[in-house]
Parts: sequence; C-alpha cells; structure tokens
Amino acid sequence: MNSLAVRYALEFAIVIPAAVFALLPVMSSLRFSSSRALVIAGVLLSGSVALASHVCAIYAPKVRSVIIPGVLVLLAVYVMCVNLPLTRKLFCFFNAAMLCEFCSMYTPFITSALEIGNFSGVSSVTSGLVSLGLAVIVGAAFFRTLTVKIPVLLHEERISSAWKFMFLFPLSVALLMHWMTPISPIVVLTGRVRPVSLVVMLIIPAVMFLFYHVSYWLVARMNESAKLQQENTLLTMENKRYNELKSYMDTTRTLRHDFRQHILVISQLAGEGKFYELQDYLAPLTKKASTAYRTFCANRAVDAIASHYDSIAGQQDTNIEWRLELPNVLPVNEADFCAMFGNLLENALHAVKELPHEKRKVKAICSMLSDRMIGVSTDNPYAGTFTDSKKGTGLASVAGTVERYGGSLNINAENNIFSVDIILYCNS
Repeated sequence: MNSLAVRYALEFAIVIPAAVFALLPVMSSLRFSSSRALVIAGVLLSGSVALASHVCAIYAPKVRSVIIPGVLVLLAVYVMCVNLPLTRKLFCFFNAAMLCEFCSMYTPFITSALEIGNFSGVSSVTSGLVSLGLAVIVGAAFFRTLTVKIPVLLHEERISSAWKFMFLFPLSVALLMHWMTPISPIVVLTGRVRPVSLVVMLIIPAVMFLFYHVSYWLVARMNESAKLQQENTLLTMENKRYNELKSYMDTTRTLRHDFRQHILVISQLAGEGKFYELQDYLAPLTKKASTAYRTFCANRAVDAIASHYDSIAGQQDTNIEWRLELPNVLPVNEADFCAMFGNLLENALHAVKELPHEKRKVKAICSMLSDRMIGVSTDNPYAGTFTDSKKGTGLASVAGTVERYGGSLNINAENNIFSVDIILYCNS
C-alpha cells in the first residue's frame, strides 16, 4: 500500500469508531447477537476502508465526496439491522456521526501547521492518526452515555413522542460541524482563529454530554415519580381491601354474638306457628349471612387489584372470569406486576364497555409456570377493528415492564377476541 493509500485509509477509518458509537446504544435491540454484529461490522468496514483507499489512491477524489455516499449506504444497513422505531434508529446513527464529525472538524485546528502545502485532497498521516486518537478519547468520555444512559432513554415509553424530533438534534449539530470544518489550513492560522477555536469548540461535546445526562436524570426522576404513584395507588387499594375484610369480620362477629338470641326468637315463632313472621325475621339475617367475602388470590397486592377491578366490572355489568394462582410472595416487584396487570384489566374493561350486556366478558389468568416464571393472560371481545382495540394507554407501559423482566409479550386478535399473553422471567 503506497503512502497516498495509507493517508486515504486513515481518513476513511473514522467510520470504524462511528460504527462502534452507533452500535453500543442498541446492542440489546439488534436482530442478531451483539458479538456477531461487532465482528461482522469490523470485518466489513475494515475491508471497505482498504478497498476504498486503494481505489481513491488511483483516482484521487476528495474524501468528502466518497464518505457521504458511503454514510448513506451504512445508514440503510443500520436501519435494517436494528429492531427499534425508525426515529430512534436515526437518532443513534446521527449521534455517532456527530461524535465522529467533531473529531474530523477539530483535527485541522490541531494539525493545521502540518497541512500547509498539502494539495492532495487528503489529510496527512499525522492528521489521520490525530483524528482517530480524538475518536478514542471521545469514545472513552461518552462510553457510559452510549452504553447506559442512551439505552435507557431509547426504551422509555414516557418520552416516545419526543423521538419524533430528537434525531434532528444530532443531525443538525453534525451538519453544523461539517460546515465549520476549515477548507484551508491558511484560514485556521489566520490571527487568533486557531487558539480561540481550540477552546471554544470544546463547548460542543460538553453541551452534548450535558444534554444526554440531563435527559437521563429527568427520565430517572419521572420513573421514580411514576413508581411512587404506583405504590401509593396499590396501598390505597390494599387499604380498601383491608377495610372490606374488617367489615366482613365485624359482621360475622356480630352474627355469632347474637346467634343465641336469634335461636330463641326463631324457636318461639316456630313453636307458635307464626311462619310468616318467622320468614320476615329471617330475611335480613339470611342476607347478612349470604354476603361472603371473596378472596381472589393469596398475594395481598394482586388480590387488592382484582377486587378493585371486579368492583368496577360489577358497576358496568361485566363478568370477569378469574383464575389467579399466585403465591403469597411474588418473585417480581409487586408494584411493577400490579401496574402491568391493572393496565391489562383496565384496557379489557374499556374495550367491552360499548358491547351489549351479554357479550361483556373478560377472562384474567395469572399463574406460576415455574419457580421463576409467571404467566399472565387476558382476553376480551371488542367492537371495531384490531387497531382500535390496541389503543389502550397502558399497553406501552405493559411492554416496558415485560422488557425489563426479559419476558415475552404476545398480542393477538381473532374473531373479535383481543388477547394478551405474557411470560415474565424473574430475576434470581
């Protein structure tokens, strides 16, 4: 490989750290294994860089005229390989482009004195090495952001609407830095342009870093607030359930206490043949005695959720078929599970509300499939189209909970029956 090809190779090699920056936030959302993706990307990009540098050494085009079409090809491949909504994929890709564009823009301000008299259309070997070195530094500075904070933002459904515009931020910054890249080293060496630019341009990655961390902090606070609200709601339901149990026990205790007096009155009325009076006397007692306390589940929190929605179902004349076979202690966070289960029940009751009374039926099943696996299933009839039946506001939250526990979510609609089947794989 001649010296010109080496210089081209070093300049094109910036796509390798760019690929790493683009893949790190989406490792859990790739359509194939992450290790396989890194190996394939490394081999393909290295081969493409070597081939492009040889071709360019012969025809000597400007680097930008080759990189931009190549970036569009890489974008198409990236979109096909990542299993995320399009706007989130674009955000990750343009974020990687923005980080590497900063390295390409900042390098001429560092090595401008070495580029005087360079008219080949490609940077020197030193400039290429400096650019790659900057990419390593930027990658180290943003590593936790790329591997922890951005993935959390990508999977946070509470900010899903923001992703329609979020990708424009890194794209705009990348285009701005592309425009700011000096065309000639003479411009950089004019007056105090170089020392001032070296300091001022560091504001760009600092602002990017601050933006991502503030966004992550806001999402963390939103999650804490939502979790606290879930727990408060659950405590309210449990308190209501406790009061129901207390009322039932008080009624039962009163009946037991007065049982001897009731026996005497019944015996006297029966002995005197006053059967109509006896019937009137027994009516309120029979009503009290027949009011049974229904327990839905051994787990107190899930029992409270079931009782709450069973009461709502009764008010809207809907029959719920319960089969809740869960232990006293769940292997998952009770607030998470109850929020998920409550969202499913709320969506089901909302879907059947507009149906005729005889069709208002919901089936709810929860059971332990193994010591560390919980199965949840709900199904209900619905009116309208399948798309209409999926408009429940809680399904996004349900999907987020299932993903957090590494589970599976299956949504189906056949013969106007909407069903949701969930498996949660509990952490040890």
